[in-house]
Amino acid sequence: MYDYSFTQWLLIFYIYAFAGWIFECCVVSVQQKRLVNRGFLRGPMLPIYGFGAIIMLYTALPLHGHIIKVYFAGVFVATIFEYIVGVLMEAIFHVKYWDYSEHKFQFQGRICLQSSLAWGVLSVLLVSVFQPPIDYLLGEFNAVPLMFTVIIISVYFVTDVVASIKTAFDLSRSLAELDKMRLEVRRMKKVLADQAEQKRDELSSMVKQGRSQLEEAISAADQKIDKTVEQMHFLRKSMIKGNPTLKSTRFNDTLEDLRRRLRK
Repeated sequence: MYDYSFTQWLLIFYIYAFAGWIFECCVVSVQQKRLVNRGFLRGPMLPIYGFGAIIMLYTALPLHGHIIKVYFAGVFVATIFEYIVGVLMEAIFHVKYWDYSEHKFQFQGRICLQSSLAWGVLSVLLVSVFQPPIDYLLGEFNAVPLMFTVIIISVYFVTDVVASIKTAFDLSRSLAELDKMRLEVRRMKKVLADQAEQKRDELSSMVKQGRSQLEEAISAADQKIDKTVEQMHFLRKSMIKGNPTLKSTRFNDTLEDLRRRLRK
């Protein structure tokens, strides 16, 4: 019953990646009180749910009928998977796409007890509730229609992944550029604050002129940042808006400032 072919495994992956996207969009949209296109990709898929489902099914299906074993296998395997994915994405893109730092019993913000326990419940539901209808669907597919369906979805998926990876790298570079701009504005504001400590009646006309020029430079630099944010590609903006818990491991203050400017 569970001896799936390679193309069947791929279709299962896409089904759960799509289902995960629907689930995340609903949850985050309710939390944010606005429609949110959740996830790393542009399209309606969250690969982590697809990979997670494949790993949990591969682990749990042989244990079908033993709910306790299925539960703890799901807790263990999914938690390790979530941690590895978190580490890899932070190392490659220098951002955290989820963060459990505010949860109790968490580790490095990448995994937490609450999430792990939920993975166990999901594993039981996956084997007992969600997978049987998918097995029925797979049984209705002949080999040729199944192959064509998987090929079409795969072409779309790979194209989306390539474009989204490029967007993620572009976002990382944008954060670095914006961080340099913000540091320059901060430096100029510090100079202005130091000058403001002097008594006004002791300021010479030359110093006053310098202060005026500095204020104009600060205003111009801040406007440049606003213009840079405004001209950012919509995919980079979408990646930020679609991941409200997104954090940068190097430029988090700049990311928060960027998020604030996007809300203007």
